[in-house]
Amino acid sequence: MAEGGSEENGPSFAELLALQGTPKAFEVGQVVSGQVLQIGQDDVFVDVSGKGEGHIARSELVDDAGELTVKVGDTVEATVVDVQRELRLSRKLLAGAHARESLRAAVESGIPVQGKVAGVIKGGFEVTVAGLRAFCPLSQMDAHRIEDQSAYLNQVFDFRVTELSEDGRRIVVSRRKLLEAEARARADEMRATIVPGAVLPGHVASLTDFGAFVDLGGLSGLVHVSELSHKRIDRPGDFLQQGQAVTVKVLRIDPKTGKIALSMKELEGDPWAAVADQLKPRQVVDGRIARVADFGVFVELLPGVDGLVHVSELPHGALSAMKEAAKQHAEVSVIVLDIDSKKRRIALSLAPKGVSAGDVVEGARVAVGYVVTGKVESIQPFGVTLRLGPGQTGLIPNSEMGTPRGTDHAKEFPAGTEISAEVMSVEQGGRRIRLSRQRAIVREERAEVERHGRSVEAASLSTFGDLLAKAQREKRR
Repeated sequence: MAEGGSEENGPSFAELLALQGTPKAFEVGQVVSGQVLQIGQDDVFVDVSGKGEGHIARSELVDDAGELTVKVGDTVEATVVDVQRELRLSRKLLAGAHARESLRAAVESGIPVQGKVAGVIKGGFEVTVAGLRAFCPLSQMDAHRIEDQSAYLNQVFDFRVTELSEDGRRIVVSRRKLLEAEARARADEMRATIVPGAVLPGHVASLTDFGAFVDLGGLSGLVHVSELSHKRIDRPGDFLQQGQAVTVKVLRIDPKTGKIALSMKELEGDPWAAVADQLKPRQVVDGRIARVADFGVFVELLPGVDGLVHVSELPHGALSAMKEAAKQHAEVSVIVLDIDSKKRRIALSLAPKGVSAGDVVEGARVAVGYVVTGKVESIQPFGVTLRLGPGQTGLIPNSEMGTPRGTDHAKEFPAGTEISAEVMSVEQGGRRIRLSRQRAIVREERAEVERHGRSVEAASLSTFGDLLAKAQREKRR
């Protein structure tokens, strides 16, 4: 049988074999996968789905140390870059004799090309791609704003060819498009892991007055300023820096907009867990004025722990001054009056002068029947308020003042006047005390009468003794 074929007999075996060598089904730019058959000195041979044998340059399959990253039997994925002479595959488009043709294929297929940043020029960078000069606009070099162009010099990156003139002399590339595509791919993977309650790593992408946007790896979420920390933070820029690595907890995901709410505060633990060890009743503590309400002043004692100085614990007219101080988060010394951990409430009083943080200021001893002394704090229509000590005030009802009906108490007892009064009742753990000046006056009068009686008695005994002594002297004469 003749080796050559004829139209009658059809193609010979050799011709059929040659036709099978490079299947016409493959097209430049097509992504294929295959199994490594053999590793040569220059090429790695790959069986592409049993349809043909492809060649990949060995240099594309080694790591930075020059070690081969595949072995016989491994499956690899690559892009078809030539089907004319042989089935040539590539992980990346590299320089070669047909650089312009390869670049044109890269434009059509979107295959990434490798380039080295050779220089900084007006409006962008000069990039060497496949031995040819290309231009990368400044806005296309990275996914974020570039502050220092020189930091990219001599760096090797992957680029996408976005423009190629007919003669191949004008080549425009973009790295940003690849980065954005990678980010979208990562975002698709991340969506499966971003669920409420998940704790994830990320880095600060940008800072605003209302919070920090954190990149979770293709997707961004917002940590509102109120969720940055238990510490009181006015400006996120004072607490975080752009690019800083952080760990966040997913609070919620808006099903309509896809917006992700994050928190760093949630990972700090319960700030009230430290209260029992660090704060004690009657202890002096330095804090910062957090905010002012009509009923009092909130003071930050520990990160995430505020106490209240009730308006009744403030000097008359001090509330407006406190509002101004709150704008600067001014420091203030206070006394811890009461701690209610269950309700998460701490009652405070302004500390007197001469005490320091850590000191313990004991209150006046108060019990029913005791006579206490205090200073007039205010005159109310129903009675006189007496300041007994830090966090201790008592009320003397008008009926217990011991004054004639119609007496002008504001005139008779101006603020600061010392008054002694008897304790009639004690409520709310000693913070609400009912007093009687009249009873104290009566007790003082009784005590005076007793003192007078003892004095008269002593005087009488003295006179009797003198007379007796005189009589004894006369008798001896």
